[in-house]
Amino acid sequence: MRAPSDVLVIAGAGVLPRLAVQGARRAGVSRIGVLGFKGATPRATLALGDWSRRIPLKSLAVFRDAIREAGFGHAILLGQIGPLAYFRAAFDPEVRAALAEMPAHNAHTIFTRLIEEIEKVGPKVLPSSLFLGGEIPAAPGPLTRRAFSPEEAAAAKFGRTIAEAVCDLDIGQTVVVKDGVALAVEGFDGTNATILRGGRIARRGAVVVKVAKRGHDMRFDIPVVGAKTLAVMRKAHCTALFVQAGRTLFAGFEAVVREADRRGIAIEAFDSGLPPAPVAQGGAGAAAEGAKP
Repeated sequence: MRAPSDVLVIAGAGVLPRLAVQGARRAGVSRIGVLGFKGATPRATLALGDWSRRIPLKSLAVFRDAIREAGFGHAILLGQIGPLAYFRAAFDPEVRAALAEMPAHNAHTIFTRLIEEIEKVGPKVLPSSLFLGGEIPAAPGPLTRRAFSPEEAAAAKFGRTIAEAVCDLDIGQTVVVKDGVALAVEGFDGTNATILRGGRIARRGAVVVKVAKRGHDMRFDIPVVGAKTLAVMRKAHCTALFVQAGRTLFAGFEAVVREADRRGIAIEAFDSGLPPAPVAQGGAGAAAEGAKP
C-alpha cells in the first residue's frame, strides 16, 4: 500500500502513535498532524506533529471541528484510551445519543461509528498498521530465544481455538489457558485484567493467546503487545504468549522481545491463514524486515 502525502494521527496513550509518526516520516509523508486527548496523549507525542492539538474526550462536535481545522486528507487511529473512559467520561448529549442507537457496544461498533464521523469531515481513515511494519512479526515461529515447552505448545494450540471463536463474537481478543482449561476470557476490562484473572487461577505456567478476528477492520483495534503486557504476565506468572504473525502490533518490537528474553517469557507467532495488516511501501514497509524472527 502506498504512503499518502499527509496523515493525521489521532492518538491515544502509549508509544504506538510516536512510532507511527516516525514511520510516516521514513515513508516520505510530507505533512503529519497529531490530534490527542486530554488525560491520554502525552505532550511529547503531540510535539512530533507539524500540526497538533489536544481535546477533551467528550464531544463529537469538538472532535469534528478539530479534524476540520487540521485540514488533512488522511487519518489513522492509534494508541490506547482506557476502557473505563467509556463509563467515566462526561460525554455530551450527541455522544450519548449515538451510543444509545447502537445495539451493542464494543470496539467494532464504537470505532466504526467514530470513523464515520471522521470521514464525514473529510479525511479517509487508513489502516492503523500502515507505518508500523517494523513492529509486526511477519513470519510464524519463535520470536524469543526460548521456544515453547511441549506443555505450553499444547496450551497455545488449545487457546488459539478459543481465542479465535471469542474474538469472532466481538467479545475480546485474549484468553488465558493452562492444561486444557480456559482460565480467563477478555471482556470489556481489557487484556491486562484478563491476564491477571487467569494468573490468579493458574498460579503459575499459564499461556496467553491474543488474536484478531476474521475480517478484522485493520483501521482500529489491532492486537497490541507491549512492555506493560510482559510486566503483567510476569506478575501473573504466565510463561508464554501466542500471537498471530502479520496481524499483531508490538509497541517497540525489539525492546519487547529483549524484555521477554530477560523475563524468561516465550513468545511465538503463528500463521492464521488470514490477510496480514497492511503496511506502507518504501521506508516504513521495509522496516518490517526487522520484525522477522
